[in-house]
Amino acid sequence: MGLFEDLERVKLRFISVCEDMVGRGQLSESEFQQVLELLDKMDDYDDRQFLEELGEISKGMTDFIDWKAMAKARR
Repeated sequence: MGLFEDLERVKLRFISVCEDMVGRGQLSESEFQQVLELLDKMDDYDDRQFLEELGEISKGMTDFIDWKAMAKARR
């Protein structure tokens, strides 16, 4: 499987986790929509900008993600 497919799989898993967070009240529907928009525009950001935006939206709840591995998968 190529990098594009790997990244798309990671995005889908991330979306699933965010949906679960909405269901538990840890993320609002509005925040979830912002995450979806951010993922759609992911290529418009460098890694630092993307992480900052995501951290602001999620109030730091995404800090558990291995961002170095994510960045490596994007290349």
